[in-house]
Amino acid sequence: MRGAGFSSRAARQAGIGPAGAWMLRGFSWTLLALLTFPLIVLIGASFSASDYVHFPPFGLSLKWYGAFVKDPTFLNSLILSAEIAGSAACFATLLGFPAAYILLRRRFPGRGILESLFLSPLLVPQIIIGVALLQFFTFIGIATSFAGLLIAHVVSVMPYVIRTVSAALQNLDPRIEEAAADLGANRLEVMALVVAPMVKGGLIAGALFAFIMSWVNVEVSIFLGVTGGYTLPVVLYNFMEYSITTVVVAAASVAIYVGIALVLLIDRVIGLNTASRL
Repeated sequence: MRGAGFSSRAARQAGIGPAGAWMLRGFSWTLLALLTFPLIVLIGASFSASDYVHFPPFGLSLKWYGAFVKDPTFLNSLILSAEIAGSAACFATLLGFPAAYILLRRRFPGRGILESLFLSPLLVPQIIIGVALLQFFTFIGIATSFAGLLIAHVVSVMPYVIRTVSAALQNLDPRIEEAAADLGANRLEVMALVVAPMVKGGLIAGALFAFIMSWVNVEVSIFLGVTGGYTLPVVLYNFMEYSITTVVVAAASVAIYVGIALVLLIDRVIGLNTASRL
């Protein structure tokens, strides 16, 4: 995985001596271990053949994954999470790309306020956003609808698309857009036919970021569940509030697998080292 270590060259560039580089490397690996070990324990316990959660597992079995697939509560929540996360990523990308382009390329009164408004979900606690949207959606009558939950997720994840696309646009020479305009392309054609293909890496990475953040979202989803169902993270939270069973651990592992796959895909598209600076 690219950028997964602290190299001696990077240490020299940062003005850190050999001893400091070793200490920083040791701290980084220790922190990485603390973050990954709970996931290893959780995933390992999901393969247990016993009827209760245990690590290391007593025997190996896939029966709890089978129980997860057969349980309509978990399966429906998985489908709902995939629908919401996929739709939110698509809409956030479609809205975030032109927003990032206008904020970066245009100068107009109120630009700073508009940029702060778009990026505010990164600063305001998600639980506050969830409560606020619940009150507003209740007022307009979509508090327990798929549309309400989708809008809430789009609002929450669009800043990630804007940040990622903005970073890609900064590396694009504006003269290319000017040349396209001189050849007769209007602004929409410039964005769609010239800019978008040249920043497709940023667009893909932004969409993946949006999917991940929507996929793991609990704070907003817990207030705006669809009538008759909740997303997988909310269902897991509700189950674990009372008891942790092996099928719950298997369901949580499935959610982790999706997150890991998307992180690897982001690394493939732009590299985690680049993504960490966005």
